Amino acid sequence: DAKLGDNYDTWTAKYNIPKINIITLNRYLEEAKPWVRDIDKFSIEDFKVDRIREKKFTCLNGAFREHRLILVSELFRSGLENDGYISYIVNTGYNNQPPIESEIDNVDKDLLKYYMDIIVPTIPLTTELEKGMELIEPYISTSYVHEMYTNSYFNIVTETSYNWNSTSIIDNNIYLTEKTYRPIFGMQPFIMVSNPGVLKHLKDMGFKTFPEFFDESYDEIENPTERMYTIINEIKRICNLSNEQLHDRYYNIFDKLEYNRNRLIEIHDGEIAYGDYLDVFE
Repeated sequence: DAKLGDNYDTWTAKYNIPKINIITLNRYLEEAKPWVRDIDKFSIEDFKVDRIREKKFTCLNGAFREHRLILVSELFRSGLENDGYISYIVNTGYNNQPPIESEIDNVDKDLLKYYMDIIVPTIPLTTELEKGMELIEPYISTSYVHEMYTNSYFNIVTETSYNWNSTSIIDNNIYLTEKTYRPIFGMQPFIMVSNPGVLKHLKDMGFKTFPEFFDESYDEIENPTERMYTIINEIKRICNLSNEQLHDRYYNIFDKLEYNRNRLIEIHDGEIAYGDYLDVFE
């Protein structure tokens, strides 16, 4: 959690708990290790093939979250389901059942009806490239389907946390998972369905974002509903471009994509990832 210090202060004050020294480690960086290890199978040259790709975007969704419900429903309701690789598995542990209406709080009634009538019957929704794959952890977190990234242009990242509840520490953190690192490795520009400040945090980690591709002002919007629909409208705007137009935009930022991939690989260097933590125990 990039906001761990503030969140820890809030939590200890709320429950009157004495503070202890803490260190942080992003375990989800570890999920990228199989991809980095097998990097020879996923060459940068694969992304340089000068052909128009079939899909505009990739949007992968595992466990149920309300922001994923809204996003996937709006993608379908807007007629974009054939423009991208969309999955919506709703893998809630071993109980792979979608939540019932009474468990959903932040969705307007018309969209909720659409979700229950149209989306729920398709669950688990997988892309054609995921057929036959294991749909439980740890396979989902560590999976990387190379063709999704060489055959589409941008990524819609639905991170784990979304600040529907302003008093919830968990809902208000900035917590990056494999969902973010996968498109970085797969050399795609991304739009983040997450909490405000997530793009700033990525920049602090040394990654580049893509204001040439997206209007990134959503990253500063605190209101969760306003931010959600700003993101959705931006996705619709980009999807109105032809695949040929997206192709040109993609290759105009190719140097950035290559930089980000190399930065992710650099972070996996043991000295960079873990050196600071070893000093704590000396």
